[in-house]
Amino acid sequence: MIDRQRIYDKYQGRCAYTGKPLGDDWQVDHIIPRAMGGTDDEDNLVPVLSIVNHYKRCLSNQKFKTWLLAGLNERLKKLPKNPKTERGVKRKNYMLRVADAFGITEDTPFCGKLWFEEEGAE
Repeated sequence: MIDRQRIYDKYQGRCAYTGKPLGDDWQVDHIIPRAMGGTDDEDNLVPVLSIVNHYKRCLSNQKFKTWLLAGLNERLKKLPKNPKTERGVKRKNYMLRVADAFGITEDTPFCGKLWFEEEGAE
């Protein structure tokens, strides 16, 4: 059984991927996804913001960084300024929330590292 409090405490209540405070809406993520052979061992589990976990899906951290985060600033530029459908509005808001979690803007690309990979994050 996963001890959520121990996972939460690993990074002092911060998202392992963004460094942002977790709040009440957080999830446990597998560094190596179970679909890729990862286990529920505590060394493979990290606390993350729910929206980040949803966006990452079952990708490895390397693919998450190179496929989804590396080009996110360019995808932001392509979002419609005034979406015409409710679905478009939701999609734009979702993308902006993910980008904000990582400090990504149209002019500021992803830095290349997840928060827990940066020196001194642990």
